Amino acid sequence: MKLSDIKGERTLDVIAEIIEPISNIAQDKQAAALFKREKAPKGMDARSFAIEKLKNAAISLIKTHKHDIIAILAAIQGVSVEEYTDTLNIAKLMHDFVDIANDSEFIGLFISAQSGISSGSAPVNSKAEA
Repeated sequence: MKLSDIKGERTLDVIAEIIEPISNIAQDKQAAALFKREKAPKGMDARSFAIEKLKNAAISLIKTHKHDIIAILAAIQGVSVEEYTDTLNIAKLMHDFVDIANDSEFIGLFISAQSGISSGSAPVNSKAEA
């Protein structure tokens, strides 16, 4: 399932549940490299480049951010972390991981978390008036 498949009020629930784990990953430069938009090197097609990049970063990401990944995948699937973990197997993990790695909306949200880019909302003045 992709973020674009989530509709209605559930959208807010999912965003609320994935903000913290996305921020955790975004703060880890090595893990965040997986989601950085890059052009394929000359002579390499985009698919091969994406697979190579995924292979190189996924191992580190899975080892260092296991709980964050599970929280994100569970939220997107609409189940609790416990429910998701109980049904987790290699095939499901690979399928779900590839889905989010190829989800342009998820990657956009992740890049925004990395760079601090606003989502387009008006800036908020958090300073108290004297």
